[in-house]
Amino acid sequence: MTPPNKPLQIPEQKFIEAAACWNLEQLYADLTVAKQEYASSTKQRLTPLEKTYLRGLLCNYSPPEMATALNRECAGIRVDLSRGLYRYIEVLTLQQPKDWKEIPSILEIFGYKQKGNVETLHSTLINYIQTPETSIENQTESGMLADTSIFYGRTTELANLEQWILQENCRLVAILGMGGIGKTALVSKLSNMIKHQFDRLIWLNLSHAPLLAHTLVNLIEFLSNNPPIDLERLGLISQSKEIFFQAAIALRERSHIEFYLDNLIASTNAIEQTIIADGIQRLIHCLQKRRCLIILDEWEAVFSTEQLTGNYREGYQVYGELLKQLAKSQHQSCLLLTSCEKPKEIAALEGQNQSVRSLKLGSLGEAAVEIIKNKGLSEEGEYSELIEAYSGNPLALKIVTTTIHDMFGGSIANFLRNGLFLGDYSDTLSRQFNRLSAFEIELLHCMAKEVKPVDIEKLCSDIQQERSLELLKVLESLFRRSLIETVQAESETLFALQPAVKTYLMSVVRWPKS
Repeated sequence: MTPPNKPLQIPEQKFIEAAACWNLEQLYADLTVAKQEYASSTKQRLTPLEKTYLRGLLCNYSPPEMATALNRECAGIRVDLSRGLYRYIEVLTLQQPKDWKEIPSILEIFGYKQKGNVETLHSTLINYIQTPETSIENQTESGMLADTSIFYGRTTELANLEQWILQENCRLVAILGMGGIGKTALVSKLSNMIKHQFDRLIWLNLSHAPLLAHTLVNLIEFLSNNPPIDLERLGLISQSKEIFFQAAIALRERSHIEFYLDNLIASTNAIEQTIIADGIQRLIHCLQKRRCLIILDEWEAVFSTEQLTGNYREGYQVYGELLKQLAKSQHQSCLLLTSCEKPKEIAALEGQNQSVRSLKLGSLGEAAVEIIKNKGLSEEGEYSELIEAYSGNPLALKIVTTTIHDMFGGSIANFLRNGLFLGDYSDTLSRQFNRLSAFEIELLHCMAKEVKPVDIEKLCSDIQQERSLELLKVLESLFRRSLIETVQAESETLFALQPAVKTYLMSVVRWPKS
């Protein structure tokens, strides 16, 4: 079996330590052949995700641990492995793995584990890291936009966005809203409407949380005809990775670890500032030279979990600097991002800088009637109640109207008598709730107990006094996540939950331990 012709590339820098001990190039090549044999198709290739799973297994990560590292559902990873990678390994080795723990030992027996000295392994890891992958499949001028042949409403939102981008030349626009509200569909529809006004259009999905360096490489390589970062800069990165490798060896030997880690942190910080600053300036140069529309979908993936919204994951703070620079620099292009959570940079800049705007999507309103009609549900007198029950969320309505059609004979009234049913929409809410801090969950539970919208004084009385000073900050975080709504009542502001959010809280989310 021959190794692949193109250089080894990785999409996410996940589980890269596997390259220090395993012959990944040969393993990828041989498993590709095994996959082709298993699928009876010579067109099959190992996907970037399958390669990531393989590296995780070789590093002795269990499926639950990989799920946490990759921000994916554990059940989905188990299914992917059992249907894919395990089968390819079985074809390759004629050994049937009974458990993920057996994979490294089986592949070691077949000679895929390297037996070089430390210097050789170190060189392998550095060479592996130096080749970032350009995600060509995510880049497009038009073809990779979501299908919007069926699109509901949002005429006012589309008109506003078109005005901001084409007439007012906004440089940074954020489309915000909770999961399922239609952010990606709206941006796709808008992009199809205005793409002819731009020289280049590129759409990148950030759901896998790529490092900013990789995002910049993808953007610059597509928007210009030149390589994004020269070899000298890559040399700086390899120096940092060398220190990391030394730290890893020291950790195994339990000696001098603090010295190496201190050097790692100092070196990484300096290199990151240099590389990222250079990359951002190169990107801005591209945006000045051509009129480009950049779409970054699912921005929330670069934020940390279990903290208040707007805090970036460790190593991802430079994404915030990207927003600041693109908003403040003079250029003729536009960055359009979607997110369930409002970035702090947007909140800070949109009041001061007219080239920065945000649009928070709410109920689909009367346009949601078309979703119901398309499912063949004819009780028009019940339409409004159903739309209100699910706050006009397109995804939720598509899910429950299918349930009504299949299980209740198309009767909306019979369905609503059984209480609020979430069905698969719970998965969308689950992903959003998994990002919350303990205090946010506690506060949502306090609100869920109330029948009517509540004021701040009432919420203060429901929590510990020493935590009341944090209340406004937590409310703001929940509002930026689109999980609470404000209601103006005469001279005061009240806070409320959507019915679906309240149902999910009461039936699924446990009260956090104090």
